[in-house]
Amino acid sequence: MPKIVSSGKCRLCGQLVGKAQMATHFKKCFKRSATEPVLGDKAPRCFHIVVGATYDPAYWLHLELPATVTFGRLDQVLRDLWLECCGHLSTFRFPRKQVRPSAPMAFAQIFKQFRTGGYMDEPDDGEQIMDERLGKRLQSGMKFDYEYDFGSTTNLSLRVMADYVSLQSKPKIRLLARNEPPDIPCARCGKPATQLCVECEGTPLCDACVSEHECGEEMLMPLLNSPRAGVCGYCGPSVEP
Repeated sequence: MPKIVSSGKCRLCGQLVGKAQMATHFKKCFKRSATEPVLGDKAPRCFHIVVGATYDPAYWLHLELPATVTFGRLDQVLRDLWLECCGHLSTFRFPRKQVRPSAPMAFAQIFKQFRTGGYMDEPDDGEQIMDERLGKRLQSGMKFDYEYDFGSTTNLSLRVMADYVSLQSKPKIRLLARNEPPDIPCARCGKPATQLCVECEGTPLCDACVSEHECGEEMLMPLLNSPRAGVCGYCGPSVEP
């Protein structure tokens, strides 16, 4: 099977760059696009975060987020760009911190700890995390996950590519790049597909073949540039991507 080469347009300079080269491209592009540099203790801190669809590498985003932004705000950004359809629940999942128990444990707990060779997991509070600022938890190189909709779940994988002092005096959330729409062929004729049949497990179809498809128009959903395409009631981003 031929390897799919994914690319996206840098929102800072307009250049079309391959997925594998995009992170390196931004190291230079950040400096070229900087205005009003701020130095000293008041210099704002930012994160460069790459977001990818866990089970479909053709879909990805590069985001710049100030460290003062909360995880709840990041959640809303992901919903607005890629996911929101019916107000489903969502959560972030982080690498668990292994902690020593602070109180006597039951024998079953002690045996489990001995068998696994580790310590008890420290539980995370989902609502508390949404109110937490990115700068409190994230650091360069850190990986974490995100889930939207616990029924028809869309899984995302996130990685902090860089933790740096912003070259902007008042940094804002920025979409730095996103993948170009994947070239998905029609299952009947091979032309570029525009719609998905949810009855046929997301079969892609072009406009010409839709009228001949036996499942009917009520089973069709638009083929959108999102890992949520064809799932639940997703009909497109709520903000301009």
